[in-house]
Amino acid sequence: MPADGNHQRDQLNRNKLSLGLFGLNCSGGLAVTTVPERWEASWENNLNAALMADEAGLDFMLPLGRWKGYGGITDHNASNFETLTWASGILASTRNLMVFGTVHVSLFNPVVAAKQMVTADHIGQGRFGINIVCGWNSDEFDMLGVNLAQHDDRYDQGQEWLDVVTRAWSSTEPFDYDGEFYQVHKTDINPKPYGGGRPVIVCAGNSPRGRDYAARNADMMFTNLRMHIDEVPATISELKGMAAAYNREIGVFSNVAVVCRPTKKEAEEYFHYYAVENADLDAVEYMIEGRGLKKPGVSGEALHAARLRAAGGNGALPIIGDPDYVAALMKRLSECEISALAIGFTNYLNEFPYFRDEVLPRLASKGLRTS
Repeated sequence: MPADGNHQRDQLNRNKLSLGLFGLNCSGGLAVTTVPERWEASWENNLNAALMADEAGLDFMLPLGRWKGYGGITDHNASNFETLTWASGILASTRNLMVFGTVHVSLFNPVVAAKQMVTADHIGQGRFGINIVCGWNSDEFDMLGVNLAQHDDRYDQGQEWLDVVTRAWSSTEPFDYDGEFYQVHKTDINPKPYGGGRPVIVCAGNSPRGRDYAARNADMMFTNLRMHIDEVPATISELKGMAAAYNREIGVFSNVAVVCRPTKKEAEEYFHYYAVENADLDAVEYMIEGRGLKKPGVSGEALHAARLRAAGGNGALPIIGDPDYVAALMKRLSECEISALAIGFTNYLNEFPYFRDEVLPRLASKGLRTS
């Protein structure tokens, strides 16, 4: 693997449309369901899925940053692996995958985090990436004894945090930093990130302030596609325009929940089985309330759609159909300038092989991925 300053970003430039697995480190993964085959987030299952994805040529794995479950019958996501140590284990066991750590700013001292991430980056020889989250779930932060700042203040803190981290990665001399949230003195960490570059930075951007933070700092902006697909190109153009205002270019990540079966009817029936008939309803309600999707003035139709997306894939865009349909919709998203898709399955080990054998070749034939 080349040790140049951009080698980490190159990992996500190997294919026109990057694909990765999302949420494996948490029980249930993305599907908020009670079905018996729902994802069990054991280390053995995580490792086996990572090896399968690596062998198949997927580009990355992205964990959810969770500390507490969503309640309900399953207490969805309650069993979860901390993401920096999880990433280190996956990186040590794979050869080509980029592996992200999802870091909540308020919970990690920036100098300690910088050291932890450099360690993971060296384990993976430049294949580590960071997904920065400024926080939203107050119940989790209360459990950890941390006061979650007001919404916009979180991004002020997030900017200081990232300023300290990136300076620790790049400064060849000890430095001081005196901010509102962080004060560090004579800070000097070694080694620096692998190969002289820095890990790829992903930031979620759904609120206006979150999008501005991502546009200013991220290599890839992570955004949910909650709009009609015809509206996606304008949304992506707006996001890229925000980055251009900072003289930067960014890619755009989004998340999808895939159900792929030999026929569309089979796929739709399975989605209905796990996301409607067997949805973990209390966990779904907790999820949409915590994300501010259930509030006065929201229509019944919008609430129904939010519940369905929450149960089907933690808010991800559902892609439900036969291999031709799945590949065609992914091609359309690529044409909308989506750079990467983070994929959830109800059970990754059970369902990824069919996706690998049927959808990946179709994407290669469409010029989106190498064969």
